[in-house]
Amino acid sequence: MNPRAAAHRILREVRRGTRSDRAASRILPALDPADRGLALDIAFGCLRLRARLDAWIRACADRPPARMDGAVRDWLRIGAYQLTELRTPDHAAVGETVGAARAALGRGRAGYVNAVLRALSRRRNARPFPDPEEDPVGHLCSWGSHPEWLVRRWLARWELADVRRLVEQQNRPPDVVVRMLTGEEPAPPAGVELEPVPGWPRSFRLESGLPQTALSGLRAVIQDPAASAVVDYTGGRLAEPVLDVCAAPGTKALGLAASYGVPVVALDISHRRLARLGAPARRLGLPVSMAVADARRLPVAEAGTVLADVPCTGTGVLRRRADARWRLGQRGLDDLVALQRDIVDACAAAVRPGGLLMYSTCSLEREENEEQVDAFLDRRPDYRREPPPAGARDDCTTPRGDLFVRPWLTGTDGAYAARLRRTA
Repeated sequence: MNPRAAAHRILREVRRGTRSDRAASRILPALDPADRGLALDIAFGCLRLRARLDAWIRACADRPPARMDGAVRDWLRIGAYQLTELRTPDHAAVGETVGAARAALGRGRAGYVNAVLRALSRRRNARPFPDPEEDPVGHLCSWGSHPEWLVRRWLARWELADVRRLVEQQNRPPDVVVRMLTGEEPAPPAGVELEPVPGWPRSFRLESGLPQTALSGLRAVIQDPAASAVVDYTGGRLAEPVLDVCAAPGTKALGLAASYGVPVVALDISHRRLARLGAPARRLGLPVSMAVADARRLPVAEAGTVLADVPCTGTGVLRRRADARWRLGQRGLDDLVALQRDIVDACAAAVRPGGLLMYSTCSLEREENEEQVDAFLDRRPDYRREPPPAGARDDCTTPRGDLFVRPWLTGTDGAYAARLRRTA
């Protein structure tokens, strides 16, 4: 299997309902290791930039992509991505793609793919997108490749220039960032090169080498600075027992145990996802134990500290979840808000007086963040918002003292957190 055929298989699995990361983990091992990077780049690029690629295809085909056979449309996106984003030479972008398509589709449908891609190769200097000044929504939906309902939400909240930067950030493949769990400078193993991430003292961008090689010689985890900021925002000395609910894949639990020197119980409803925490906890020698549990029905009578990193839309991490933006919708947001309410209420009941409840998401949406916390405080007058801990970044702190990491300002993922202290 060549990398273009592998990318097409990933797109086919996603079209059938499989999450992009799971599809990739099933398909990429069949490839030569040297080809996996290209296959992943093409597949995830086609998912992130789907609407942008469809605008190119629409300008060169005799019918809109929505009316095409799904397999043909995926091959056209693969070719269009190489031509317009990777700037692959025509003979490779068109020839290799059509050759792989012919093996999968037969000569007739592959001939159609060939004709459209050759037309696109002649029109690469055109710009088949709405004017950003005259139609900013249309531009951000097509060139920006984001769903209209989300673009309109963001434009109602932030300036056009900020939303454009946000969209650009969400369309870039994410960096691999190593988060040191100690204050020491990293001494990476041979073949690994790390560069400091400006503004985030313990975070280092992986410039060369494999993530697993980097971790083999460091007391560190792979974690975006925005997620690290949530751990740091917990602040101060943590009362025990410390629970991390909805914990998988567990890097925040590891960060809590390492940063605050306390045992942490990691709870998650998914045994499969939670199991990934075992190996790094043993490698690092950290006191993190695990249990499968529904966060709405905690198997703990009382806790001193609870981190509720709740399920959310993930609009702050869309660059990491290549297909997620196309699965989101208002109804899904409403369902998640209801689930978050149930989880935060269950966690609040378990925190003893004087204890801390940390509520966090990787969302940018008000309903999941500050409005969720405001509604909780209305229900629970025995809780109050706490100010940010010492050392919190001003550009990541809201006027009310919550953590809010905005990707267009920091170049990281997005994140939100609130410190809620039980007073009685």
